[in-house]
Amino acid sequence: MANKLKFKYSKKLLSNTLTYKFSMTLNLAVTAFCVILITLYIIGNYQNFQDENQQWILTVLSYVAIFNSLFSIVLLVETAIKLFTEKHQIKNIINMIALFCSAVFCIFCTGTSNIIGYISGGIR
Repeated sequence: MANKLKFKYSKKLLSNTLTYKFSMTLNLAVTAFCVILITLYIIGNYQNFQDENQQWILTVLSYVAIFNSLFSIVLLVETAIKLFTEKHQIKNIINMIALFCSAVFCIFCTGTSNIIGYISGGIR
């Protein structure tokens, strides 16, 4: 009986790991940063920012969106594995939907910022 009480709390739940929570929070923060950069670019068009600043915003948006789309895809694979190995299926399905939307949004941001940067570069 002493062994049963001794090892009662030795099992950990995989869904509550600090690394996974930090990764999901980082993904949300970087996605919000992409939205802020898009908003800054739109405001810059109306406030007549300099062309170099607008180009810099597009470049940063492109790199951040590439990082976040790759990060979202890796987390999506991890969440898919967790979906089949853990009990918390509804939470994992909601996380998968959020990660898929984040990946699609960031891929769209990457493409759009590269197209706008190419067009605004002009003919050389």
